[in-house]
Amino acid sequence: MSVTINNTVMDDKMVEIARFQYPAEAQTLIALLKSEGIDCYIRNELSTQVMGGYVDMGGVRVELLESEAPHALEVMVANGYEIPDENEEPEQIKTVVGWARHIPFLRNLSLEKQILFLFIIIAVCIGLLIFFGSLLSSHK
Repeated sequence: MSVTINNTVMDDKMVEIARFQYPAEAQTLIALLKSEGIDCYIRNELSTQVMGGYVDMGGVRVELLESEAPHALEVMVANGYEIPDENEEPEQIKTVVGWARHIPFLRNLSLEKQILFLFIIIAVCIGLLIFFGSLLSSHK
């Protein structure tokens, strides 16, 4: 998005300032920020409501112009919102990394490959359980 002020063009991009699991939580923050004159919006609200029970959509995101982020962060801190450090990983990622640490061949892989291998291992175990369960039930 380009904004023109006194014949000077400034580029201001949209940034995510918060992420919530439920749209109602995001609506509360939106109301607070708008009451402070900060223009913001919710991203992924409808898709999270529709697909939330089936697919992890990454949560409902509150986004605003990058130039308004410092003021929005001040408002959030003043109203009791916790602001994570930029290099702090979400809790779900910490959990996956914790599980993968106990499997020797996964320790040195990237997070994406760790998740893929864990998914494959779980799928194979479920497949074997179904296979052997059907063998047992067919021999009775």
